[in-house]
Amino acid sequence: MRRAPRQFPPHGPAAVTSSPWILVSVGVGVMVVLLVVAVGAYRGPGPDFGPAPPAVAVPLPERASSAGREASAASTRPSPAVPGLSPRRTDPPSPTATAPAASAPASVAPSQPPAPAPSRTTTAPPVAAPLQARYRVLNTFQGGFIAEVLIRNTSGGDLGWVARVEYPGGRVVTAWLEGVPQGTFSGAAGTLTYRSGPDLAAGTSVALRFHIEFADPSPVSCTVSGRACSGR
Repeated sequence: MRRAPRQFPPHGPAAVTSSPWILVSVGVGVMVVLLVVAVGAYRGPGPDFGPAPPAVAVPLPERASSAGREASAASTRPSPAVPGLSPRRTDPPSPTATAPAASAPASVAPSQPPAPAPSRTTTAPPVAAPLQARYRVLNTFQGGFIAEVLIRNTSGGDLGWVARVEYPGGRVVTAWLEGVPQGTFSGAAGTLTYRSGPDLAAGTSVALRFHIEFADPSPVSCTVSGRACSGR
């Protein structure tokens, strides 16, 4: 009799496919290995880690080709002038002034000072003399005469006065006031000087009379407080 052949577990790919747990175990192992590798690659920088120094640009020697030089010379060379056309400006336009024209006027001729206006001479109206005097001869006789100076106060207040009548070469005999208190007089060298007594009231008059000898009835001078007499 023949012995039946011994049954052995299958080997090779057939055995792998017949045992799925083997595939699962292998896949899990591969994943663990990949995870370990990834964690090792993602480690943070260590204590000795420092930022890389910035890259310094090293200037390269300028290599100007003949074509570049020609292009640069062509850009700087002025454009040829065409007859009948003005050359185009290549410089930028100058900035316009922002200040108004009125703020910077052109040279202005210095103004001449105005001619002075002609002065107008104003004549004040004549003021009435506060004392008015009028001379007249009352009586004449052999060797002499009697004359009078009538004095009137035209001011608003009482005034004193001084009368002065000159007769060169004559002689003053006497002088008096009519109807009022008397003053004082002197008659040296034919000149009568009479000073009033009480002041003459405003708006009133007084008659000064005097006797003169050996003189012309017309005096050379007659004044009352510096104002000339009328009627001579």
